[in-house]
Amino acid sequence: MKKLGMMKTILMMGCALALLFAVVPQPVMAANSQMNLTVGTTNDAKAGDTVTVRLVGSNNPGLSTLAARLAYDDSDLEYVGTTWANTISSDSGNIELVSPVTENNQQALNLSAILNKTYSQNETIATVTFKAKNAYTTMPVTLTVREVTDASYNPVTVTTVVDASAGQTQSQSQSQSQSYSQDDTEYTDDIDDTDDTDDTDDTDSYDDTDDMQDSQSSSGNTHKTSSNKKNNSGNTSKNGNRTDATPKTGAVDLRMVFGAAVIVFLLAAAGCIRFLNKKKE
Repeated sequence: MKKLGMMKTILMMGCALALLFAVVPQPVMAANSQMNLTVGTTNDAKAGDTVTVRLVGSNNPGLSTLAARLAYDDSDLEYVGTTWANTISSDSGNIELVSPVTENNQQALNLSAILNKTYSQNETIATVTFKAKNAYTTMPVTLTVREVTDASYNPVTVTTVVDASAGQTQSQSQSQSQSYSQDDTEYTDDIDDTDDTDDTDDTDSYDDTDDMQDSQSSSGNTHKTSSNKKNNSGNTSKNGNRTDATPKTGAVDLRMVFGAAVIVFLLAAAGCIRFLNKKKE
């Protein structure tokens, strides 16, 4: 009799727990937030030029932390410094770090920021400045996003592309346009000089031919040479880099798992009660 009463009590407690758990809301794992990060580069630089890499954020869901690695070729670039967005650097509660490191025999900068308040701006997050040691066409840098978290410290999936025009200031854009214009002018002057040389060679050849015809019946041949200078222009390259973070697209409801466990428990308890009732009879 005591055993039967105990089993009924356990059965009632199980039903009460099942109802309570069904009413209380449980956390659900949601998909990661996403954002875009564009890497603005400075192409077609000459030795001694000051060049920059701009990290431009867009579709910002609101960030709490950011960590990235910018690798560069130190035979062509010399690191000068990093400037963070004013909305980040002006908050004394934020922490911004730039650590020069050597990884896999390559120079790199570890860029990280711990934000006191949720950062939701779509702007140039950081500008990294270098000095060009040698002339180059495409800026020798590679960005790898290591970790980005949202306001709740959940991982953010970041899509990264390279665009030379991203984050350029007006002065940088004008400077690059003037550089292209100067190159075009030099190329045009070279062509004009070549044409003038050809005309002079033609005139001298005709005069020499006339003199030779007066003195003897023979003709001369004129050999003309010309050289052309090639002009290289910068092309914007777009490369997609994705973080190693894999978005979680599934949703797990703990209520279903617990509910199934309670049902199994109740069925087992009911079986025990029936068994005890038959044994009593």
